[in-house]
Amino acid sequence: MADSNTSNHQPSSDDASFSWQVIRSFLYSGVGTTVSKVLNVVALLVVLKLISTSAFGIASIVLAIFSILRAVTELGLGVAIVQAQDITRAEIDSLFWLSLLISGSIYLLLVASAPLIGQFYGQSQISPLLQVYGLSVVIFSFYFVPKNLLTKEMAFGRIVLAENASLLGSALVMVALAYLGFGAWSVILGELGNRVGRLALFHVFRPYWPNWRFDWAEIKPRVSFGLYATGSRLLYNFYIKADYLLVGRVFGPEAVGVYAMAFRIISDPVRTLTSTVNDVAYPAFSKLQEELERLRTYFLTIARANLSLIGLVLVIIAVYVESLLIVGGYQKYFDAIPLVHIFAVVGLLRSVSALVPQLLNAVGEARLNFFYSLANSVLMPAAFLVGAQFSLNGVAWAWVTAFPMAVMLLFYFGACALKMPLFTVLGRIVPAGLVLLPALGVALGAQWLADTYLPQMPILTLALGVLSTLGLGLGLIAWHEREAIAVIRGRYSAQSA
Repeated sequence: MADSNTSNHQPSSDDASFSWQVIRSFLYSGVGTTVSKVLNVVALLVVLKLISTSAFGIASIVLAIFSILRAVTELGLGVAIVQAQDITRAEIDSLFWLSLLISGSIYLLLVASAPLIGQFYGQSQISPLLQVYGLSVVIFSFYFVPKNLLTKEMAFGRIVLAENASLLGSALVMVALAYLGFGAWSVILGELGNRVGRLALFHVFRPYWPNWRFDWAEIKPRVSFGLYATGSRLLYNFYIKADYLLVGRVFGPEAVGVYAMAFRIISDPVRTLTSTVNDVAYPAFSKLQEELERLRTYFLTIARANLSLIGLVLVIIAVYVESLLIVGGYQKYFDAIPLVHIFAVVGLLRSVSALVPQLLNAVGEARLNFFYSLANSVLMPAAFLVGAQFSLNGVAWAWVTAFPMAVMLLFYFGACALKMPLFTVLGRIVPAGLVLLPALGVALGAQWLADTYLPQMPILTLALGVLSTLGLGLGLIAWHEREAIAVIRGRYSAQSA
């Protein structure tokens, strides 16, 4: 860092020890998340061959509604458990009972309102799907405490095992039900099975049974912190899924299926990689919240890594999406290709912006996340409404036009938390994206050569194109980010920080 706070810092045994703990956590979380997402993607791809586009659209609407409701269920209390340095068992028990009360109330409200939601979308099947999948809201309350205690302890090996085992079981259920002709039910019941598996396994790895006690005065400070986190997550899930809900209403379930396919082609890899990073970054940042110099160093380093590595994945997906669909036999989703190209631009922004809320929560500034999400919850739905007046692609373009404005606000908050000028923060992060330009050139060149000379060999050309782009990109990242690699390994100095 180019200021007095960092000029004299030299590597220490604490740096190396903490860095190794972070690296080990990244490995556990990264491998585990990759395995779980591969399982999920394989199962979903099989299911998409067995069910109609309309059935996938209906399931996507239901899942979008629940992604919003689930944010209220936890009330941000899990975030409070991880962030707190001195939380007591009595406080944890009180937080559990509060979460259970809220989730039970939400489920009863959902059961009563489900028929109205089905009528709103003109799809009667949505009502029973909502009522059944609503049980996941209650189930979540029974395992959010052990999961967040494991996160606080950075015990990612056990978290990975629990999540992957439950996901494998749910994937098998989803594929079997799709094969038997259950349509949208196969996706919903598979997801519900995933929650049940997590409930069982998290209690195996971190047993927790609440005592019969509740003290509001004791947990009020935690709830106050959690309310901001809840508001942020609720608003985030609202604006991130508002396009699904609007597309379902304006264009119908089949359009939701195409739109959801395009969105997930980009968002699933981004969410997988950022969640891997965020799961480790949040407890790591929390431990460093009193050490500004080290906090800055780790934040800027991880942000640069996110932009370059996730950006490389997005380049590959955007260039080769048509080949991927052809090889997989998903020609019925060709209408999603233009949407994928649009969402790839948004994915670059999300690859970096997803890290800032973890920083703000870690330093106790959850209220800033709330303000950011509040701005997005007004800006993005308004943009979606305007875009929907033109076409389905217009809804996607709303992301490109409106989202960057909100991201700048988020980075301003992050810069304030780091006590650095905004343009200094951006100046440290944005250059990491320069390696994407030659990678994009190689990908486009390889695609042109394949289309010209090997048009009848899609699998071979896809493999060669992906490998050449990936090889060049990783080589450039290793060369361009060698100082960042030293930081992660705990070998940073004033110059590399």
